Amino acid sequence: MTTPDRTDLPPITPDVLRQTAAKIGVRIPEHLEGEFTEMLASARDAMEKVLQMDDFYPIPDTNRYPRADIQTVSSDENPYNAWATKVTVKDVQPDEAELKILAGKKVVIKDNVCLAGVSCYLGTDVFSDWVPKTDATVVTRILEAGGTIIGKATCESFSAFGISNTSFLGPVGNPYDKTRSAGGSSSGCGVLIALGEADLAIGGDQGGSIRLPAAHCGIVGLKPTFGLVPYTGIVSNEISHDHTGPMSVDVLSNALLLRAIAGVDGIDDRQIAGTPFPGQVPDYPALLAAARTARSLLSVGLPSNATGGEPGSTRKMRVGILKEGMEIEYMDPRVRACVEEAARKFEGLGAEVVEISVPGHIQASLVGRVQRVSQSNNLLGRASGTRQLYLTDFIEKILPWTQEKFDKLFCNSANILINGLYADEHYPQLYGKTQNLFRKLRQEYDVVLNDVDVLVMPTTPWVAKVMQPRNASIRDHYKDYNGLTFNTQPFNNTGHPALSIPCGMIAPPEGPEDLRLPIGMQLVGKFWDELTLYKAALAWSDAFDWKTMERRS
Repeated sequence: MTTPDRTDLPPITPDVLRQTAAKIGVRIPEHLEGEFTEMLASARDAMEKVLQMDDFYPIPDTNRYPRADIQTVSSDENPYNAWATKVTVKDVQPDEAELKILAGKKVVIKDNVCLAGVSCYLGTDVFSDWVPKTDATVVTRILEAGGTIIGKATCESFSAFGISNTSFLGPVGNPYDKTRSAGGSSSGCGVLIALGEADLAIGGDQGGSIRLPAAHCGIVGLKPTFGLVPYTGIVSNEISHDHTGPMSVDVLSNALLLRAIAGVDGIDDRQIAGTPFPGQVPDYPALLAAARTARSLLSVGLPSNATGGEPGSTRKMRVGILKEGMEIEYMDPRVRACVEEAARKFEGLGAEVVEISVPGHIQASLVGRVQRVSQSNNLLGRASGTRQLYLTDFIEKILPWTQEKFDKLFCNSANILINGLYADEHYPQLYGKTQNLFRKLRQEYDVVLNDVDVLVMPTTPWVAKVMQPRNASIRDHYKDYNGLTFNTQPFNNTGHPALSIPCGMIAPPEGPEDLRLPIGMQLVGKFWDELTLYKAALAWSDAFDWKTMERRS
């Protein structure tokens, strides 16, 4: 695809040069204006020539993996508004597949994930006609592993809100009560898994967007270690926050999907030092099955240099209840009590449970709020500095911003855009400072994770609330949002893996008393140690019925 000439731009003249320099409060010396004008004109000519070149995207194999039966979904077939688009994509040459661990599995993907030839709405009507030309790496890996992609799930507008009332396709209803939030922004994924319409889902998480729907819908959702799963071909919110990962009804299914999609892809340079190549990714399902058989899910191997440790020696897993994670200002005390009781049950399963403290956890929400304004750079087409796949066709759909487009933005995205413009002008040093502060916080978590194997806290501070109408006031929207991501967002910024599993049910504070809504327990671990999170989660899930918290027979 080529881009038309920018005939709307005026010729490069000394006046244009002066106006350009004035944007940073400087002027070109008068005796140099002629030469600088010539150089700017030459630079613009080069820019135009590059703009006319065909872009370069990975080309998906649509012959082997054709896109069949693409269809929008009628309201009668989509009562929760969880479907964005239905489509069938699978390997038509299955005998040639090398890895078939997802054979027979129906997978849905969040509607910020590129699937070539299928519309991507991103929960917004700012644009209406973006059809990606490439497949995300996770799509390719699902298909190569024998999975069948059955559609795209509704996501929140620009993946920028944790309540499921912002998509232009309509509010996504909670499977336990359609008037309540399903969590966001991977809202449709959470609902379709909970309803059993899909076996597995690919969600996206920039501040809790996998774990919030998991908690509200009573399913399992993992935000992997930063970079473990390539983000290539997925619409970015902010490069240092972006994560994608598996959502499922149970722990083993979650581990299976992670096994299929994890590992370096050679394109996404979010994949930091330590990221394994696909062939080096642990076989999580096999390792879990072996530990389950050996009844050692809550055992941890001692390092070879451990004092007094023999080869093959193990110790009890140590589970740390994060003190600050239980002290959210607006937390429903029943949620706190439920998660603490659930965490204490690890003791009866053979683990050691202690309380630990990370004081920096309290400030993480404030620092994260400031850093979040950097998402405006993606809305402005300013993302740069990394050697990843840039979705330039997406940028062409949202730029230039007009009043009509701005008026279609949900208030949270509009707020991010305005805050970002203001911060760029008045606080340009703050983004770098937030990155430094989160590196400090990562070290604080790492210190306690040297002493415990898993941190535990509530995923969300309350159960699903009744949704505000989309046209509610900004104050009303934020009233139900503030504090929601207190325990999830910090780990997007530090990069630690975080897993939400259901651990109980309670009635909403306002009733009715006979309505029971899920509570999520979040487990956080060391970098690259998803296996320990899965072992803890599987041990707990094997032992207890999460809906009653009673011991299984």
